[in-house]
Amino acid sequence: MEHGAKVRARYFAALHPSVCMVYFVAAIGLTLACSHPAAAALSLAGGTAFSILLRGGKETANTYKFVLPMFLLIAIGNPLFNHRGATMLFMLFDQWITLEAISYGLVSACTLSAIIVWFACYQQVMTSDKFLYLFGNVAPNTALLITMTLRFIPKLKKDAADIAAAETMLNGRPQRLTQKLGAVMRRLSVLLTMSMEAAVETADSMRARGYGEARRTTFHLFRFDTRSAAIMAAVLSLAAVCTTGRIYGYGCMEFYPRIYAPDADAGGIAMLAAFAAVMFMGAILEMKEAAVWRSCGLTE
Repeated sequence: MEHGAKVRARYFAALHPSVCMVYFVAAIGLTLACSHPAAAALSLAGGTAFSILLRGGKETANTYKFVLPMFLLIAIGNPLFNHRGATMLFMLFDQWITLEAISYGLVSACTLSAIIVWFACYQQVMTSDKFLYLFGNVAPNTALLITMTLRFIPKLKKDAADIAAAETMLNGRPQRLTQKLGAVMRRLSVLLTMSMEAAVETADSMRARGYGEARRTTFHLFRFDTRSAAIMAAVLSLAAVCTTGRIYGYGCMEFYPRIYAPDADAGGIAMLAAFAAVMFMGAILEMKEAAVWRSCGLTE
């Protein structure tokens, strides 16, 4: 880091790993459990805000380059292939398009998009050392396998880009179709070889260091301080309210054969309020932390 560079610490980076894990389990689990348009929209909005604050607008936009096509595919594909529902709107290709199928497709697309965004936030916060800190002693082999798997796709993308750049520098850009196919096959072969070598080297290195043989220590000294305890209590309390409401039928909408949602009484409003608090807690805490650092003149 250059001398005099201004930085800003992330709020979640200072929390105990168990708090971060519980928060993401609550956010993703509640998103999956609640089949309701309001819940899906709240989860997507909260996850997107959290992602922008954690990863920046550019990285979040890159995530949405994948999320938006998938959203459209599900939202459009469901009414085209699923013709259930009592409210028939119009015919397309001799098949009825129903309001229920359109609504279910939109909610499903929004829910899946929210989950992808939340997992992007999870990858930013729950680094491999934090994951191994939590599960390295309980299930060392499984924890290492999951950690390697989570790093696999980003590493593959980076390695593929490096291989393509190196081959372009050596041989130039392929012009004919046969040359392009040959280049793709060579790059794929090199990429698979590099991936297998990296996996074997990682496994041998961890085994040589005694990983999994005894109770493991960590180079990070995570402390479960008062702030972590307060956030943990808040997340568990809000998640308990949402879970109780879900058990009593709130936060869920029936789409077939007709759209039906429970009445918006006090219980439903309380559950949605708790749900919104969970989804926006990460963004609010990060915004609060950013405001504190800005007041001290330390910004990114």
